[in-house]
Amino acid sequence: MLRSKYKLILYFPLFFIFFWLVISLVNLLKTTLSKDLLNQYNNKSNYTYEIHSTDNIIIEKLSRKFSVYDNGEEIPNLLKLAFIASEDNRFYLHHGIDLFGVSRALLINIKSGYIKEGGSTITQQVARTIFLNNELSFKRKIQEIFISLILDIKYSKEQILKIYLNNIYLGSGAYGINEAASIYFGKLIDELTLSEIALLAGIAPAPSIFSPFENLELALEKRNDVLIAMLDKKYISIDEFEEASSKGLTLNKFEDRINDNLLINFILNEANDTLNENMIFNNKEHLIIRTSINNEWQLKAQQLSKFLNFSETEIGLISIQSDSGLIRVMISGKNSELNEFNRVTSAIRPLGSTFKVIPYLLALQEGITEDFIFNDEPTCWNNYCPKNFEEIYRGEISMIDSFKFSSNIVAIKIAEKIGLENIIKTANLFGLGNDQKIEEFYPLAIGAYGDSLINITNVYATINNNGNLLTPTIIESIESINGEIIWEHKLNPIELIEGDVVISLNKLLENSVSEGSGIAASIIGEKIYGKTGTSDDNKDLWFIGSIDNITTGIWLGNDNNKSSIFSSGDAAYLWKVYIKSIKESFNN
Repeated sequence: MLRSKYKLILYFPLFFIFFWLVISLVNLLKTTLSKDLLNQYNNKSNYTYEIHSTDNIIIEKLSRKFSVYDNGEEIPNLLKLAFIASEDNRFYLHHGIDLFGVSRALLINIKSGYIKEGGSTITQQVARTIFLNNELSFKRKIQEIFISLILDIKYSKEQILKIYLNNIYLGSGAYGINEAASIYFGKLIDELTLSEIALLAGIAPAPSIFSPFENLELALEKRNDVLIAMLDKKYISIDEFEEASSKGLTLNKFEDRINDNLLINFILNEANDTLNENMIFNNKEHLIIRTSINNEWQLKAQQLSKFLNFSETEIGLISIQSDSGLIRVMISGKNSELNEFNRVTSAIRPLGSTFKVIPYLLALQEGITEDFIFNDEPTCWNNYCPKNFEEIYRGEISMIDSFKFSSNIVAIKIAEKIGLENIIKTANLFGLGNDQKIEEFYPLAIGAYGDSLINITNVYATINNNGNLLTPTIIESIESINGEIIWEHKLNPIELIEGDVVISLNKLLENSVSEGSGIAASIIGEKIYGKTGTSDDNKDLWFIGSIDNITTGIWLGNDNNKSSIFSSGDAAYLWKVYIKSIKESFNN
């Protein structure tokens, strides 16, 4: 008796919680059923961001365009059946939640040893897409189930299916079957073949994996899986199956495109910052972001990764148009699809000899000419005894030759002459030292200080722009869908170097490439102004150079800070490979 009493005391809170939960769910159900959920949602602002390259190619389309009203458009029956066969073959039998389907998916996944089927119904996917998000939580799953049940009560199967097909994400910026048909095949939905329809349905479970632009072979396998499912449900005949499964696919030319999430994020962040800084409160549904990215050059730069695939060495690359500050190319790593870290903007690495351009610039401003003689010999500054590369010392040497051979000894003697404080002030003027404070010590003169690739490249772009500093930017303009210019890039140069000093400095940079440490970057018949750089133990390898009006910086190194098997000469060589690949289009 006593034991039963204790049991009641223990169970009472559970009964109370259960009772409260039931009452809450009943109230939620009553409240929700009294509303037109879809019409209510349709009042929310939809948006589309189109990101264009400078050659007017859409490199990304980010949209949330929901079609919840019946616009009278007929969706081909075969297309509906393909998605039902692939995603929810009991769509017409369940009430928003398919317990049988969930159980079947669980068994298949256990047998397979991996997640082969999901178990979410089409109605659940609509609930998640329209009303919720992809958060993995128990709370979100409960909400999804209840909204799915309500949707099934309030709306017909055909309405739910149409909403699903008009909003499902199918990769490459395509939301809905209309956009997907256009992007992948350049067709309207009623022009699609059975093979093309099945391929679109096969993309749905994992657009980033099954997109034909990413892996055509895998996409065709998924297409055939859909065709088998359609045959099994008797949606198509055996003849139709054999014809469709044996066909290849003619894809749109969109496969040659940029696929770099970090680049897209960088563009979007700058767009948002630009709108906020200029107090532009935009409530337009459709924005066109016109970037300075050259689609062709970006794709050419991505190909440099093949030179590094056998090693763990990573790459960062940026091309800046010197007279505008516009970023034409940005490669944040050798795998543009999987990169999670931007090695152009976020990696703070010792600059090596690329930094020497600062003390040499100051020397020229102080009246030290390129012919001034220094003594290149082993020297100590208190307990600091630096060495030249390969411990080669050339004795009496002119300033221009010391730069050509990248003498560490002479660079520090110049720093001693002009003062470390002046070097730091000048570096700050060029935008160096914002991410990491520059310390006043002699190794600074030979690049022991760390900064980003974008910042040091912009120093060289400033020199190439006759000494006029511009802030690098990736956006040329932001427009509405009607062509209204919301914001436009304007030049705001700051003169940092006088003309005669620029001429002398360019002479040093040209000589460094034609005869010195940067000779691997030289191109017959071309004037190239640049400098190599190497940090201690070959951990960071740099080449930054200008040709015509384009300044490009390359960094090679290992994320784990191990020594690289490459050299700064390899960075210079890759620079040359890239420049030669884009040179023909310089003036186009």
